[in-house]
Amino acid sequence: MSIPFALDTVLAVGVDPHRESLDAIAIHFPEEIVLDETFDNTRDGHRALWSKARALAEEQSLRLIFGLEDGSNYGYALGRYLVNQGICVKEINPRMTSRQRDFYGEDKTNRLDALATAAIIFRAYDRLPDVTVVQEATEATQELSRYREQLVKEQTANLNRLHRHLANQYPTYKTFFSELNGVTALHFWTTYPTPAHLRATTPQELADFFREKSKHSLGRQAARHKARQIFNVLDDVPISEPGLLVEAQGALIRDLAKRLLQLKRSIEDIEAKLEETVPSTGQQLETFQGIGTVSAAVLIGETRDTARFNHDKDRFAKYNGSAPVTKGTGKHARQVENHWCNRRLKSTLGQVALAARHNEPLSAEYYQACLDRGLNPGEAHKRLMRRLSDIFFAMMRDKTPYDPEIHHRKQQRHKRKGKSVAPAVAGD
Repeated sequence: MSIPFALDTVLAVGVDPHRESLDAIAIHFPEEIVLDETFDNTRDGHRALWSKARALAEEQSLRLIFGLEDGSNYGYALGRYLVNQGICVKEINPRMTSRQRDFYGEDKTNRLDALATAAIIFRAYDRLPDVTVVQEATEATQELSRYREQLVKEQTANLNRLHRHLANQYPTYKTFFSELNGVTALHFWTTYPTPAHLRATTPQELADFFREKSKHSLGRQAARHKARQIFNVLDDVPISEPGLLVEAQGALIRDLAKRLLQLKRSIEDIEAKLEETVPSTGQQLETFQGIGTVSAAVLIGETRDTARFNHDKDRFAKYNGSAPVTKGTGKHARQVENHWCNRRLKSTLGQVALAARHNEPLSAEYYQACLDRGLNPGEAHKRLMRRLSDIFFAMMRDKTPYDPEIHHRKQQRHKRKGKSVAPAVAGD
């Protein structure tokens, strides 16, 4: 049973963590500062902060609550330590901290960030997810998933750079390599970064090259056809003399292609590791049609534990952005899309909803019902996201596979009542 929250019975400690230090401010309602100190971000520093905060709370007979803005990075070790001591620790959205800091009307400092974090505990305690110690497999899944996301972003940036340089050296490269990031294509750019590098090569030698780099997945005839295709295209394009600019562009193309090959291998390795960690969490999200290992990893890693949301699907929906927020003035109020959320979860939910409305029967039926009621596709999509949020939350809470019959019965029950399966999610 959760302890009731009362403003005048709490000592709120806001912590702004950094690699080597922890800026901590403790306040008593309304905003009386009783602790303003910097601690080392080490185990000894964690003990010192906890000991001092606990003594202050006991002295004034207050309940101790910590707030961490960065509980999954520099604040990870502190959060885990405090939870193991039985302390309530809340995760603070950086956007909330930024808005609270603006309230003070001062420049950004570490001290102000800590003060803003403490103040948010008073303002939004019931809406803040708990920092909890989760099982090792879930933590591993989260770290691997986030690292994969970084690799994919780096891959996209390098692909854009490669495209820009290839447009100068191989203007019509898409006629013979429709997939810029294919393994054979990347090996080609690494070996022949400019048309000048093809001068000493024959069509047959290039065909043999394609066969080798594709690990013989490209047939002999197809390899010879691609080689002739490239040489035919190059016959119509004057080969630039290897001056400084051409040499520079060639060096960049070769380096980018090598980097992309390495990134492709790294992403494949991470995804193979996720194939091990996701099942180890005990979750069965992949039983829902449209969720693969990568999507399941994001949902599991970013949710971590439904207990963080007091097993409340509505709080989870707020956290993942599928539930709207209300904005109003005077007598006018409207619901708008939630941007104060975990964007990884929101993006993944959106992608899963897009696939589900085409491939998962109940989701397709629900999406069509929303359209039939006069909602536009965007609004119907948001409603489907919220419906899926509730389904995935129940699956993760109970660690059960997807049972379409359960959700079909619920859907029929809501239809008989003349209600929507999920609360409306308005557009901006």
